[in-house]
Amino acid sequence: MRIILAGLFVLIALIAFVGFVSSRYGDNEWPWWATPSIFVITAGSIWLALIVFNQRGYRPIPPWKSPEEYMKELEAKGLLLTESFQARRAFQVEEFEDEGSHYFIELDDGSVLYLSGQYLCDFEAIDDDPELNQPRQFPCTSFTLIRHKEAGFVMDILCSGEVLEPESIAPSFNKDDWRRGIPEDGERITTTTYDEIKAQRLRTK
Repeated sequence: MRIILAGLFVLIALIAFVGFVSSRYGDNEWPWWATPSIFVITAGSIWLALIVFNQRGYRPIPPWKSPEEYMKELEAKGLLLTESFQARRAFQVEEFEDEGSHYFIELDDGSVLYLSGQYLCDFEAIDDDPELNQPRQFPCTSFTLIRHKEAGFVMDILCSGEVLEPESIAPSFNKDDWRRGIPEDGERITTTTYDEIKAQRLRTK
């Protein structure tokens, strides 16, 4: 749904600009700045749509910067937070619409790390596109999350150790789950065990 709304947002922005220029110049030749303005408005509205219609806390990389430049800039400002984890096993919750992947990961200390977001899709197996095919990279037994210190969103995952194939894929969160509240991305759960969470999510308990 968010993808549809974001697309409509970009389309409306373009239609509004074209309507404005048409009302000013009608059938006459459009000014020289109209064409480059369309590209600027398209890029700007896409970037704004990513902010407005994505998950809370997410901020896209500005289109005029490469990911490497943006990371270096944040690092220089002291805005990167790194957290390293050792994991034993993991299970996945099925995605609903386009909110991204969900994982419950059992850590070595017995706590459970919950991760959720579209950034996780970059590390999953792809086997249906010859140009993009890749093996699964995450979850894995050892990994480091790089987050934006202030906004909290994940910038990158440094994967090491062995890949952990999800033990199972649980049904997607339903309305009752969302009403009761689900964990926040990056939340560590210590009040219940991995097996209890897994059983509850699989509806077997």
